[in-house]
Amino acid sequence: MNDGETLTLVGSGYPENTITAPIVRLEDDTTTEDAAQAILSVFPLDNIHPSPIAFLDLTGESYDVPDVAFAVNGIASDAELRRVPMERLGLEEFLEQARSSSVVVRVGSDAPPCAFLFRRGAL
Repeated sequence: MNDGETLTLVGSGYPENTITAPIVRLEDDTTTEDAAQAILSVFPLDNIHPSPIAFLDLTGESYDVPDVAFAVNGIASDAELRRVPMERLGLEEFLEQARSSSVVVRVGSDAPPCAFLFRRGAL
């Protein structure tokens, strides 16, 4: 992957028919948090884009952030040794951006529908 390209991390509930990039399928017991930890240990995030991580927001409530989004944000901040801003995207906007991903990593856990876009930065 090149700088600025996007990796999409999705749960098992993500609509398969919307995925256009190659899919890496992880074991059924792999959680979103475990996958994020592994990915972000070797995947530098963009430090120029104001929000190098976006998450799928199905709640529509600005004060309601899913637990998994808090966890992934903490994992990213630890991996980057900085605070990593995230943006929330509605379904249509998320799907549109995810279509341009270079790769999709699909976890097997049946957590509530969750999906993240990670924008790659320079090594």
